[in-house]
This record gives sequence, structure tokens and C-alpha cells, in this order.
Amino acid sequence: MKKNENATEELEGEEVGERSGEMGPKFSIIIANWNGKEKLGELLDRCLASVLNTKYDNFEIIFLDNGSTDGSYEYICSKYPVKAVRNPRNLGGVGKNKGLKACDGEIVVLLDNDTVVDARWLEEPAKLFENPEIGIVQANLRLLAEPSVADSTGHCISVLGLPVENSFFMEEPKEPTPIFAGKGAALFVRKELFERLNGFDEDYFFYFEETDLCWRARLLGYEVYFSPRSVVLHKGSGTFKNGKLLFHRQKNTIASMIKCYEFRNLILYLPLRLLFEFASIFFLLFKNPPLALSDVKALVWVLRNMRNLVRKRREIQKQRVVSDKELFERGFIVKSLGLTVKYLRSRFKRFEAVVVA
Repeated sequence: MKKNENATEELEGEEVGERSGEMGPKFSIIIANWNGKEKLGELLDRCLASVLNTKYDNFEIIFLDNGSTDGSYEYICSKYPVKAVRNPRNLGGVGKNKGLKACDGEIVVLLDNDTVVDARWLEEPAKLFENPEIGIVQANLRLLAEPSVADSTGHCISVLGLPVENSFFMEEPKEPTPIFAGKGAALFVRKELFERLNGFDEDYFFYFEETDLCWRARLLGYEVYFSPRSVVLHKGSGTFKNGKLLFHRQKNTIASMIKCYEFRNLILYLPLRLLFEFASIFFLLFKNPPLALSDVKALVWVLRNMRNLVRKRREIQKQRVVSDKELFERGFIVKSLGLTVKYLRSRFKRFEAVVVA
């Protein structure tokens, strides 16, 4: 693997058209965009150029626009050889579902438009997918501004359904490693599995949609892996000052608990999660009342949608072949509430955010 410190120079220094390697599975790379020209400037071009620079013989690019109004859809379609799919409005992270019909490849790649990929980023995932038990792979996401620092190496969740980055409590893997779930900024999914799962849960809009997808895939017996040699630089953004983000984070993580936990764990951990939320609301009432309101709205959303959540739960539980016990034993669901609180405090202090998606 190329040294992370030199990732930026390597990504910019390759020439288009120099591809190598045997013919592997076809990758359909869905690049999701919402007003990327306005929000990202030249980074949008860097993203497309780096993908076109990929040294792999078998891929296609689907440019999925989420109702942009800044001209980025027309700009990209006129400048780059892409398949174009346009949603009539911003559907958030789950809008990537709409690009599935345009995919001809066996592997769907979900890529954010604020990324820059290494020229050989598809090679290790191609080898990993030779194992039929692997259904999802996350790339090695590095910070665009500081490539030596990990943006994400995958994550687990606490028993309360809250994501915890693996890099917070373990060394960065040097070889492909099983993870509970991957970050959606650069995520590889078998097309047949994506279809079987009916894609992302479209009630989620954004945040945790990819963790929910990985959780459901794991319940079906598929493995999720981290690929250290698939290097992708990621700008990223997000803050809990944004009440909309907090609203979706709270409702989506609780919804996934309701859908995916076995009944005995649901009745054990859901009340604890609700206590956690009530405590958070009380705290935020004094510190940031608008955020407290967003948290309340999330709980109201869960109550109003409980019938639909129970229906989804029945479907998921009927098909599951992996027990919660196995996920606990493998360290994918962490029982340590202390670790969760420590992680949340560190994220608020450093980024004022806990953003895994």
C-alpha cells in the first residue's frame, strides 16, 4: 500500500488510461451529488478526475444528482463520460437507491462527491469479493486535509445503537479486517445483496443509513470488511449545531434498534436508550434549546412511525440467520457504556459532532 502521507501527491500524479490487473468484477461507481459545484468548487472536479484515473479495467460511473440547483448536474454531464441519474429533489443519503437501476456491475460503489480516490483503490476490494461471504467492504477513508490521519476504518455500535469509530479504541488494521459496519462515503456493496435488502431504508434520509444496511446484511450472514489498501481521501463535514442532523441521528439509530435487535435485547436496551435521550433533552434545554427540540421531534417521529417500524422488524427478524449473541461476542456491538460516553465526549470536544455517515 502506498504511504498515507504521500496519498495526495500520488492521487494527482497518475495519468489517465494506465490501467493494470486482470479482469475482475465490474464496479458501478455511484457518485452522489447535491450542489457540488457551489459547495465543493474544484474538489468536485478532483473527485471525477481521480475516479477516471482508476487503474482497473472494469468499471462505470453513475453520476447521481439529488436535485441540484447550482448547475453541477449539467456541468458534470457535459464534461465527463458518466451515466447520469437525476432525482427531482434532494433525497439525502438514501437517494443513492435511485442509482441502482442504472448499475450494470456486480459491485455497487457508493462514493461521496467530496472524495479523491487512489488510482488502485478498486484492486483490493475486487479480491475481497472473490469470497462469497463478503457482502460489503469499506475503503480506507483518510482525511483530505491530512491524509496520514484516518477518517474512518469502520465502526461498531454501542448497545444503545450509537456508532463508535474503531480507530477510537483499536490500532488501524494493516490487512483486510471484519468490521461491524462501514462509512457510506466510500462503500462497496454486492448488487444482489443491495437489491435483497431493498437498499437503504428510505425513511432515514441521511445519517446511519449505511450502518443500518450493514446491520441488516450481517443478520443475513454476510461479512463486512475494511480494506486498508483501498485509499480514499474524504473532506467530510457535519455538526450537531445542525438540528436537522441531530433529528435524523436520533430517530434513525433508535429505529435500527427496533428493527434489528432480538426481542430480549430490545426490551433490555431500548428503555436504557430512552433514558439516555431524556437525560440529553434535559441537558440541552439549558445548553441549546433548539437541539433539545430536535431530540424531542426524533422521539415523536419514532412513536408516529412505530407501526411501520414493527412491520419492518417482522420482515428482518424472519430472515435473520445470525444471533445478537454472535455480534456481541465478535465485538461488533459493544456493551461498555463507559466507552460510548468517552467517545461521545471526545467527538463533541474535537469536532462538535459525531458523524459516521
